[in-house]
Amino acid sequence: MNAVTQLDALNLEDALSNYDIGKLKRYWPAANGIENSNYFVETEANGNLREFVLTIMEQDANAGAAYIPMMETLYRSGLPVAPPLRNTLNYYIEQVGGKPALLQPRLSGQHVFNPTSRQVCALARFVARMHLSMARTDVDLPAYPRDVRWLAEHTGMTQGYLSYPDAKLLQTTVSKVSSLLARADVQALPTGMIHGDLFRDNALFNAFGLTGVLDFHHAATGYWIFDLAVIANDWCNDAGGQLDPDATTAMLRAYHQIRPLQASELWFFPVFALYAAVTFWLSRLNVSLGAQANDPSRCKNPDEFKRIVAHHTRHSFYLDPRRLSV
Repeated sequence: MNAVTQLDALNLEDALSNYDIGKLKRYWPAANGIENSNYFVETEANGNLREFVLTIMEQDANAGAAYIPMMETLYRSGLPVAPPLRNTLNYYIEQVGGKPALLQPRLSGQHVFNPTSRQVCALARFVARMHLSMARTDVDLPAYPRDVRWLAEHTGMTQGYLSYPDAKLLQTTVSKVSSLLARADVQALPTGMIHGDLFRDNALFNAFGLTGVLDFHHAATGYWIFDLAVIANDWCNDAGGQLDPDATTAMLRAYHQIRPLQASELWFFPVFALYAAVTFWLSRLNVSLGAQANDPSRCKNPDEFKRIVAHHTRHSFYLDPRRLSV
């Protein structure tokens, strides 16, 4: 669901009154929010202006009760994330319009739409540090929900809506990915906390580098290589869905320099790229079908990931492990 909760100044002022952040000056909706309702909030205290992000959660975060400890752990590890703020009653969660909401500092920087290799590598290094920092804690996150059962359920929801070629491509891909996830050697791959949604609209940069990573609502316990597959599909491909070999290799090399990748992870990376692509194709398809049924939802174009799935099906990305050490 992508419904947007509409705010009015009185409701917002009432929610913010429980925080020691000064007087509300203005607020406006964030353009990139899809699954939750996000608002930028500007306050003034003693002549100083500060900006925050208010996130009204339209659906529960994958991490559940572990979301706050996870964010605090990442922040204490020195990573550029925005920790949820406690209010004056020592709670993190506020109620806005009858829905739970979090208030976080607004991070500096801008989204990039044509990322450079330097920016992609900076994101990969962030992910390696994120994986390692969470591996050193006892924060217990639920399993990543887009498993074999999820794939089957969401494929079933598309029946009768797709053309024959699209339905065939989807069924063949889901079957291949489901077989992958059932393999014992795949189940032995390194796992831990993953972000799960590392798209370009969830990272911020300035002229000097990465300034922030956003939207950890998909975070869960999963295969670490899955995060790199998501990055490759969004940051390292062209409009036709084809991975750029040099950009993908540079991204994996940057990650490898901090958390060395196992040979098995590299071997299965192409199929994980397919796995990541089909999960987002399915999620966008189902949101799109809901929108067609007059569901007041916003959705991204599912055809983008259909093209990526089709390309991965025709062309398997190969990486010579020796290139990681260049």
